[in-house]
Amino acid sequence: MTGKETYYTSDHLWVEHVGGSLYRIGVTYEYLDRLATIRIVELPEAGSKIEQGANMAVLESSKAAVELPAPFNGIVSKANAEAVADPGIINREPMGKGWLLEVEYDSSGSPGGLITEEEYRKLL
Repeated sequence: MTGKETYYTSDHLWVEHVGGSLYRIGVTYEYLDRLATIRIVELPEAGSKIEQGANMAVLESSKAAVELPAPFNGIVSKANAEAVADPGIINREPMGKGWLLEVEYDSSGSPGGLITEEEYRKLL
């Protein structure tokens, strides 16, 4: 992965390579369509470890509370405080200002298990 390419997971997360081993993670528009309006966001603090497949964040909407699985192992570099203070930003700009976490991938190379937008669209 190079540049600011965006990849996806089968769990409806997008993952953008920011640079070096840093990746920004958020939820897709398609996932938000299922959840309705996000009312509460729970994110780990910077410095927290996340493990692939384990819960990395919780989004609560009028329909449900969902745990989001981490797409890879890493250390949280930054949590989006703006999204916690104003969860509606996730609904308005999920692929922009509504990102959730910036995570330092803790292995060499690029995270595995990520798919292209074309592959993601086929899952929908």
